[in-house]
Amino acid sequence: MYRVSMSYLDNVEDAADAVQDTLAKAWEKRNILSRPEQFKPWVMRILVNQCKDVLRKRRRRSFYPLEENTASIDPPVPQPPVMEAINALNPELRAVMVLHYVDGYAVQEIASSLGVPLGTVKTRMRSARKRLKQTLLVEWEDEE
Repeated sequence: MYRVSMSYLDNVEDAADAVQDTLAKAWEKRNILSRPEQFKPWVMRILVNQCKDVLRKRRRRSFYPLEENTASIDPPVPQPPVMEAINALNPELRAVMVLHYVDGYAVQEIASSLGVPLGTVKTRMRSARKRLKQTLLVEWEDEE
């Protein structure tokens, strides 16, 4: 759940809050779920909606840093080029890639978790793969 929320929000604190809020909502509404085998997609759908709410709230807020050059507490950890390319994707494309390749969800499970048609998931995966290929090829050619 944390990886999915990070793929949407790209912020450690917001991702942790989204997971926590999701679990609280799922616990409150646990009696609504009629088929226990659908628990995982149901919770993932709550998580995706929670992440989208956070993104909407972010757009409404204006943020201006108090200082131009704020020092980071920890130096950034370098990521593999593939993860950097995945993180550069928009949240919808990034989510399907993380769910499928990192978390191991099947395409049908992703569709039910995200509440979108199967064809939409396949299209997003194809678009994400195409963008990743372009990004990684350019990076690879620059290294030569």
